[in-house]
Amino acid sequence: MRIDHIAYRVADREKTAQFFIEALGYRIVDEFEINFEDNTCAQCYALSPPERLNNVETFSQWELPSTDGFYHMPPEIFVSEGTPGSIVADWVAHKGGVGGVHHVAYQVADVAAAMSEWKEKGWAEFTTEEPISADGLVQCFTKQHPLTGIIYEFIFRTKKGFNVDNVKDLMASTVKD
Repeated sequence: MRIDHIAYRVADREKTAQFFIEALGYRIVDEFEINFEDNTCAQCYALSPPERLNNVETFSQWELPSTDGFYHMPPEIFVSEGTPGSIVADWVAHKGGVGGVHHVAYQVADVAAAMSEWKEKGWAEFTTEEPISADGLVQCFTKQHPLTGIIYEFIFRTKKGFNVDNVKDLMASTVKD
């Protein structure tokens, strides 16, 4: 298991992305907008770590040789900013207007199995009953964890990148929480 990505909901995605680019060497690899039924939207960036190879197609290939075996590629960073009244902007406002880490996503081999285990062992509640699936991507969110205060995501990918429909459905699943 490895951290797939860390997602931030922020008041200023441009400045936040620039910070990750300058301070940690990340680069923007995708930019998209999610439009919600209430006419609000979220503007999103996906940032890739400097170690990522441009031709990598799946996360299973994201291991590079090191002197003591292999190490995992650093996680992607996902940054979103929302228009007033949006899911993202409301969350940022609730966090004092700055925002912060919304969730930490872990790559798993089977999202449904991970959900089942966590439910069975009482480790978390989830925002949906079943994983959310799209072409090349299966995901789910826990509700905010009572011990860590973090939302966890389980993710399985067969393709690189994010899927706008999945991200929209995941964001919408957090409205009640």
